[in-house]
Amino acid sequence: MLQSRVPIYLLSIGFHIPDVVGDLGPYFRSISYEHAGHGKWPQQFYHSSDAIGPVLNIQRHADECDSGQYTFLSLLGSEVSSAGPMILDERGNLVWTSPYGRNWGLDVQMLDGEPYLTFCAWPGPGTHVTCYMLDSEYEEAFVIRPQNGWGADGTEFQITPQRTAVLTTSMFAPYDLSPVNGPRYGWIRDVGFQEIDLETGALLFEWRWSDHWNITDVLVEFPRGTEGSREAPWDPFHINSVHKDTAGNYLVSARHTSTVGYIDGRSGEFIWTLGGKRNMFRDLSNGAATSISMQHHARFLKEYSTLTLFNNGVSAGGPDYRSKGMVIDLDVQAMTAKVLQEYHSPHRIGSESRGSMQVLDNNNVLLGYGVNAGWSEFSTSGDLLCDAHFGPESRFGAEDVLSYRVLKRNWKGRPKTAPDGVQRGTGIFVSWNGATEVVTWALLAANADIRNYTPLVSVPKEGFETRIPVPVNLTTSSVRAAALDGQGNVLGITRVLDLFRKGEHAIQPPLVVQD
Repeated sequence: MLQSRVPIYLLSIGFHIPDVVGDLGPYFRSISYEHAGHGKWPQQFYHSSDAIGPVLNIQRHADECDSGQYTFLSLLGSEVSSAGPMILDERGNLVWTSPYGRNWGLDVQMLDGEPYLTFCAWPGPGTHVTCYMLDSEYEEAFVIRPQNGWGADGTEFQITPQRTAVLTTSMFAPYDLSPVNGPRYGWIRDVGFQEIDLETGALLFEWRWSDHWNITDVLVEFPRGTEGSREAPWDPFHINSVHKDTAGNYLVSARHTSTVGYIDGRSGEFIWTLGGKRNMFRDLSNGAATSISMQHHARFLKEYSTLTLFNNGVSAGGPDYRSKGMVIDLDVQAMTAKVLQEYHSPHRIGSESRGSMQVLDNNNVLLGYGVNAGWSEFSTSGDLLCDAHFGPESRFGAEDVLSYRVLKRNWKGRPKTAPDGVQRGTGIFVSWNGATEVVTWALLAANADIRNYTPLVSVPKEGFETRIPVPVNLTTSSVRAAALDGQGNVLGITRVLDLFRKGEHAIQPPLVVQD
């Protein structure tokens, strides 16, 4: 329960002496945090690891959010020096991260009954967006790239029961832009998706938006200037989600058309479209169901009948728009649409881009605010339960730090790497990037038999990094730290650490003090 972290909240408001604690813990309703008093991206450094974790500001917390699941972020931004996918525990502590670069949509998906971390990433200039599946040991089980000269768009990556991957794609293509007062010999960023066999990489299905949509039916104006040239192609459609259903059809969302569409998996034709200039539904909610704008993360809650999505609302509400999660009921026989439930940010957040909505296993609803560094969890009826920021509210929209989506999933991580440990002053600081089953850390003599040992000292695991105090009467000069599970089994063990005594000096990097 989060209430047990109150002493850490109080500590995090003052100065921390790095030799005393490992993780700083989150802030709790910190006003200075929200005004960037702790930086544009408040972050956590560690003694034993080069990883960088976020420091959250918890605005609200209820026990109903404590489901035992982890929070999954795709962290990036101008203030994030080491962008990559990231997993946090329920208290906001770092569990795992890896510097894959600019990344999208970290999730857990199943293949043949086994869970995999899935995401797409772009390491930087001179590279291509690539989609990854990591097993529970954080090894790359599959690496997927699109075919036929298309690049991965990165915004969607779905694994199907047929052992295929569905991923969004993009390509610069010549296009007549004169219908929108652009150049006749112009260029667009065309978008679509592909379905690819995981084992062979064979292309099974390909779809492109420009084959099925006129550029006069988009909701973004053609800009003046150089856009529309080969060097700066125009982006008229901007796909941001696709999901294959059990019928073999595809639910797609395109931000710049403000449309969610349902595509026949054989012909590629639209079966129906919701929202935008080609809306096919009669709205039973006074326009609320069909006036979606720049939406993201469209999913079937119930196939063929109920949709969920994150409605950014950018073009619908003027300068005071407010983004929200929506549940929309569709009657595809009568062709009617009706809003069943809406979920609004408590901070009147307007997310210009990105965002997510997830209905959790306990029927709570999780919203990620995309370009705004926060998430909220609601009851099914719309009551706010939990609310957290991983960047200051005063900087929302500045893209200092953000996550394409925010999701909650179950996960067990068993890294093949060894735990890390280092002595700092009178403590041994230990961590194990990605390990989820560590309950206790034990300090052992370097020559101890890990099958039959007596610990020199044992402490409960604390966050990402834990401090083990070195006993003052210790006689051995070398130790190892062992990570133990709930039954006392050794899961992993650090390298041998040579202890430094009072008066001796080790070369250590400078310590970072946060207020």
